[in-house]
Amino acid sequence: MHPSLYRVVYFPLSTITVNDFYRGLAFNLDLEATFRKVDLFKQIQEAIQGLYFERKVVPVIILDELQLASTYFLSDLYLLFNFSLDSVNPFVLILCGMPHLATKLSINHQQPLQQRLIMRYKMQPLAREETRGYLEHEMNQAGAKYPVLADTAIKAMAR
Repeated sequence: MHPSLYRVVYFPLSTITVNDFYRGLAFNLDLEATFRKVDLFKQIQEAIQGLYFERKVVPVIILDELQLASTYFLSDLYLLFNFSLDSVNPFVLILCGMPHLATKLSINHQQPLQQRLIMRYKMQPLAREETRGYLEHEMNQAGAKYPVLADTAIKAMAR
């Protein structure tokens, strides 16, 4: 994504505390993180709005491995990314996780976050030949000069 149009923040640490998440997000938004959660909350929201409305840069925040996140973490996501501007979202939030994430989001307590999700996509597994092609491509990219994986290993990975 073009850096003059988008500010991408990738955050793979979903098992941390909410405060640690806020601190990490503040760091990735080039903020000097404050100590108190309420101040961090305000800093992050102001930074997102500043990027979007003043600099015309869309923050894209990617949260990975969210199936491991606590209920508190997910609840705070809704709060943090709930701006008073219902007609405009000054950011893109991408939640990534294994199938268990959908189950976590479906509980009644997570309804506010669930309602704010605009698009959902479930990736299907690769077929055996797609898996073979992907692995061969990646091995070639890594510099392999000959086949590294046996057919039985590729079949096992495809399963």
